[in-house]
Amino acid sequence: MKPALAELLHNPLLWRGDRLARADNTVASGFASLDRELPGGGWPKAVLTELLLDAEGIGELSLLLPALRRLAQAGEWIALVAPPHIPYAPALAGRGVDPVRVIVIEAEEDKHRWWAAEQVLRANSAGALLFWPKTWADQRTRRLQLAAQESQTLAFLFMSTARAAQPSPSPLRIRLSLSGTRLAVDILKRRGGALSAPLLLDIAGSSADTPNECAPSALRLPAKSERLPANRTASFHRHYPVGGPQARIWNRALARADEVRRVPGPDPRGGHALDLS
Repeated sequence: MKPALAELLHNPLLWRGDRLARADNTVASGFASLDRELPGGGWPKAVLTELLLDAEGIGELSLLLPALRRLAQAGEWIALVAPPHIPYAPALAGRGVDPVRVIVIEAEEDKHRWWAAEQVLRANSAGALLFWPKTWADQRTRRLQLAAQESQTLAFLFMSTARAAQPSPSPLRIRLSLSGTRLAVDILKRRGGALSAPLLLDIAGSSADTPNECAPSALRLPAKSERLPANRTASFHRHYPVGGPQARIWNRALARADEVRRVPGPDPRGGHALDLS
C-alpha cells in the first residue's frame, strides 16, 4: 500500500463503510450490548434517530429512559412533541427523570407538530427531543435531520414499521418489537452497516440507571380516577401535569423565556416564532 493511501486511511476524519463510524458526542444508552452497536458507543447527538414500531407501550420509552435520566440530572431539558398519551409524571420521577425537566408540546395539525419539533432542534436548548408525527414526509424529515445536525440534541422520531422499506435521510434507523418479555432492537441503518441479528434487551430489569424497576409506564393515559376536573385545584407537586385537556404545556418553567438559551427562528409557514414567554 502506498504511504499516502495508508496515511489517508488512518485519518480520523475518514469513515470506512465496513466499520462503525466515529462519534465523539454521544450519550450512553444504559445497555452495554446496544452501546457496542451504536456509532460512538451511545445515542449520537446531532443526528436524527428513527424508532420504528407498530404498537405503543412495548418498551420504547424504557429504552430511552437511562439516557434521558443522565440528561435531566445534568440540567438538560427533555422536549416531547405530540406524544400519543399524557406523560405520567410519578413514573418519570420513579425512573430518575425529574418531571420539571420535561416539556410537553401538543399540536393537532401535523404541520404544526413538524414545525414545533424543528424549532426545538434549531433553538438548541434541549438535551433530547422525542417526536411523534401523524404522517411521514420526506421533505420534512430532511429538514428535521438538517436541524438536528446544527444542534447538540438527541433527536428521536417515532414512526410505524411500514416506513422500514422506504429510504430515509435519518442516519440511524432502529426497528423495535417484542420478543417474549424482551425488546428486540433491530438496527436497520447506521454509519457502519446494518446489524446482522436483532439485539434482545431486558428492558424491565436490566439497568442500574433505573432506580425503580417497578415504576409504571412513563407515557400513558391517566386512569379515570386520576383525572382532575378543569375547575379543581391539584393538591400534589405543582410541577406535575395537572388540569383538563386544555393544558397544552404543563411545565411551568417553560413560561420563563430567559431560561431558553437561544430564541427559535421564524415560523416557515409565515406566522410568528414559537412563543415561549
